[in-house]
Amino acid sequence: MKLRFAPATFSVTFCCAYVAAFAMNWPLFLYYPLHGDWSFGPQIVKGIGPAMAWYGLMVDAGAVAAVAAFCVPDRTVKAIFRNYLWLFPCVAIGACVLLLRHFFA
Repeated sequence: MKLRFAPATFSVTFCCAYVAAFAMNWPLFLYYPLHGDWSFGPQIVKGIGPAMAWYGLMVDAGAVAAVAAFCVPDRTVKAIFRNYLWLFPCVAIGACVLLLRHFFA
């Protein structure tokens, strides 16, 4: 059996996994740019400045999407969501803006 990467499956899964990780605040790691330190998990280390969770969220979503892209064939996703693949990034952006709305009020 030959493993094939499925781009449509990757993009759909990445959008869903990113929103889920962002909503639950589950970054794989945090980065502290003032000192260049890393910490695994969502626990914030006190006294070394603000933490960036974005890198950890991207790795979470990328890992889940990569596994799905090798396990689920592209034709399956395209058959179900053929004309609606563009909706997943748009809905993911809308969900992230909705989750961040308290910063803009």
